[in-house]
Amino acid sequence: MTYAPMIEQPDDCARTWQLVMTGNGLHHVTPEAQADMARLLDLDPSISHLTVEVGDDHIHVARDWPSDRLEEADRLIDRITASGVSAIVVHDRNGATTRRETASE
Repeated sequence: MTYAPMIEQPDDCARTWQLVMTGNGLHHVTPEAQADMARLLDLDPSISHLTVEVGDDHIHVARDWPSDRLEEADRLIDRITASGVSAIVVHDRNGATTRRETASE
């Protein structure tokens, strides 16, 4: 399995994540297709990932956030919980509860 290098696109500066592709046959995915997949993921946050098929190869395409952004998200959840709300419930893209924090937790 191989990893694709990230191709810089003009709108990358506004994106808080990067496009990550893993699998075989990555050399078949053009920079233009990479930009289109990134734009697709920007436009529809309900998409968790894509699978691109090239012949018999399958390429996994997803968003990847830097760990410091996830740590900041955890700090914000803690701060919101401490602000006096009863609870904050975090849902995944499908609406399932993935985390519930209350002031006592």
